[in-house]
Formats: sequence, structure tokens, C-alpha cells
Amino acid sequence: MGNPFSHLEDEKLMELYKNGENMAFEVIYLRHKDRVYSYLDKRLSDKNIIEDIFQSIFVKFHNSRHLYSSKHPLLKWIYTICRSELLDSIKKNKAMFVQLSEDQLSVEPTELNDKIDLDSIKTLSEKEKQALKLRYYSEEDFIEISKALNTSEANSRKLVSRGIKKLKAKLLGETT
Repeated sequence: MGNPFSHLEDEKLMELYKNGENMAFEVIYLRHKDRVYSYLDKRLSDKNIIEDIFQSIFVKFHNSRHLYSSKHPLLKWIYTICRSELLDSIKKNKAMFVQLSEDQLSVEPTELNDKIDLDSIKTLSEKEKQALKLRYYSEEDFIEISKALNTSEANSRKLVSRGIKKLKAKLLGETT
């Protein structure tokens, strides 16, 4: 025998759940658990962290069910909780997630010191040269680079990224 609420729309199920009907939550959970897990799985690699956040999402969902308004789509509300819990977890763990692109190189600082004279590369701006030297020769983080170059942390990341892209192009004989 299936759940008697399985034919109802999400918003109606949520109203029932808000009024104490726990079987409505069962339908909501079964309908959306895979989407929630997939959302986390696309953004994190550690399965233990994913499981922790997944659980905290549904705890928050339960604890804040009285705040839900049926004039908003339930799935959007669930994704708002997902995003909030994901960001809270990242802040709490002070984890830094960096999405690397094909344009970025992973080079050991000693390799750069041995093989590349940044001052001889004309396509690099002075700030890009300084940013690369601070990042790879001095092993500074982006906060320190931004202070040294009197720029924002985001701009220091851009300077390093653009510098790496230009280095890659130079080393591969491409034009930028």
C-alpha cells in the first residue's frame, strides 16, 4: 500500500506537513532526496561531509517548516536550504574550494625558479610578474599578495590566473 499523499503537489504536502502530517514529509523526502544529494555531490568530493550536510539540510527543513509559505515553490525553498547549509559547512570547516580550469597549471615553485625567468616574458604585465613571484617563488597566499600589490584578494587571484595563462601560452608557443 502506497502513501495516500503521493499524488499531491509539493506545496500541498508541505501545508499538510506543517500541520503535523508526518506522512506528507515522507513523500517530500522520497521525491527530493536524490536531487539534494546530487546538488551536494556536484559541489563536494568528501562523501562524509556530503552525508553530514545532507542530514543537516533535512533537520533544518524540519525545524523551519513553519516558515514555509505555499506561495513559493517547495523545491526552490529546499535548494535555498541546501545552499545555506553548504555555505555554513564551508565556513565552519574553513575549507577553501577552488575550481581549477584547464588554463591553470600546477607547477612546483622550484620548477618555476629553475626554468622560467619571469622578467624576460614580455607578455606579462609588471603586476602579473609580481603576483606570480609572490605566489610561486615566495609561496604567499592571495591575502598576502593582495596586500603587497595594494589590490583586492579577488584581483590578486585574477592576476595570478592571467599570468599562468600567459605563461602557458608562451611555453606552448601560442599567441595571447
